[in-house]
Formats: sequence, C-alpha cells, structure tokens
Amino acid sequence: MTLTSWLTKTNTSDADFAERIGVTRQALWRYKVAGRVPKPEIIARISRATNGKVTANDFMSARQPETAA
Repeated sequence: MTLTSWLTKTNTSDADFAERIGVTRQALWRYKVAGRVPKPEIIARISRATNGKVTANDFMSARQPETAA
C-alpha cells in the first residue's frame, strides 16, 4: 500500500503523520509525491506507525523503471 493511500484511507493528516514519525511535512511530501525514498530508519518508523501496511517494498516498487513488454 502506498503511503498516500494509507493516509487517505485512515484519514490521517500529513502534519499529524509527519509528527508521529519525526519528520517535517516537507519531507513527508517528498516521500509521497516526489518519489524520494526515505532512509531505512524512517521507513522503519513508517512501517511501525502504519502497523506494517506501508513497508520498504512499497517505496521500492514506486522507484522501479517500467519495462517494455
């Protein structure tokens, strides 16, 4: 599940979630929109805060280049 999807599904604001995981709202925006992959310790905090619904794999799959079929 993407971070954006989880935040929407749980009706969690960016500001609240950013505070919960110890990052700025700007950093959270970069993880959601700009495709920046968080550092491993931030990914761990995100995973814990989402009860395992958003994991490192969710960030990596968004970064994979599409291949021609």
